[in-house]
Order: sequence, then C-alpha cells, then structure tokens
Amino acid sequence: MEPRLAARGGGGGGGFDGPWVVTSVGCGGTTSGAVVVSSGKVIGQGVTGTVSPSGSVSTVGQGDGVTFTGSGRLGARSGSGTWRRSDGCGGTWSSAKQ
Repeated sequence: MEPRLAARGGGGGGGFDGPWVVTSVGCGGTTSGAVVVSSGKVIGQGVTGTVSPSGSVSTVGQGDGVTFTGSGRLGARSGSGTWRRSDGCGGTWSSAKQ
C-alpha cells in the first residue's frame, strides 16, 4: 500500500494535533487512510513521522513488502506533499483534518 500519510517534521506541532485522513495517489492507484498527530508525532497503520511547529511533515513506513518515505506540509485544516517507495515508485498525498 502507498503511504497513508506522509507526515513528519521535528518536534512540537501541537497545533496540528488530532485525526487526519490522508489520500495518496500514485503507482497506479489511490489509497486512503487515517493517522493521528499528537505532540508533533504522526502515528498510523504502518507509518510514523513527525510534524514541526511550522507544519513541515516527514514520514517513514512500510507495507506490501516495500518501504516508503514522505514529506510535505500541513496547514490548519489540510496538507499535501510527496512520497516515494523503495521500488522507485512515488506519488503525491493530500490530507484533511477531521
């Protein structure tokens, strides 16, 4: 599966706390999943990461035999970025705070 959310950064990030729905597009498909941001950390199924106080997000994870990294930016209610898998495939992600 593609990354559920690409979100990570570097400490803080309290203003982004809460549940987010992330949709990723690429590698021939679209997937959606949920993550939770709490105190600057991103936690989801198969993905972890950080969100900086400014909203920069970085994630790492794995699924379906591949690993992936993601990066991007969160705003108050939405975010977007890019991701890449270890097999060279990649795409984009968008997120909406619930």
